[in-house]
Amino acid sequence: MKSHKGFSLIELMAVVAIIGIIATVAIPSYNNSITKSARGEGMTETLDIMRSQENFFANSFTYTTDLADLNLSDPHITSSDRYSISASACNGLLLTQCVLLTATAINGQVSDGDLTLDSRGNRTHKNNNTWVK
Repeated sequence: MKSHKGFSLIELMAVVAIIGIIATVAIPSYNNSITKSARGEGMTETLDIMRSQENFFANSFTYTTDLADLNLSDPHITSSDRYSISASACNGLLLTQCVLLTATAINGQVSDGDLTLDSRGNRTHKNNNTWVK
């Protein structure tokens, strides 16, 4: 008898099934990892803008809602195009007292929710009073 080398159809289908099972676990984990990474970028850029706001306040004794005053685009789009950051006065307070930065999730980040930071140090993410990484 002559021996045949190669794979049978059953062996090939078993490998395809195993790859499918691994993919159903790996792809959502990968997407979650990308979303968390982009959230970190949103937090970092929001903190950088707040630092610029504090420098502006030190010179002008007021915050600004126009990010162009800080040499940024208004609204500021993060480098990964996942957040649009804008400034406004805190609820019920004057700009000489408090500024609120809102990083609105856009594009692939929408499901992760928005980030906020005010000049008093209050942070929110998805209505939680903290930024969870």
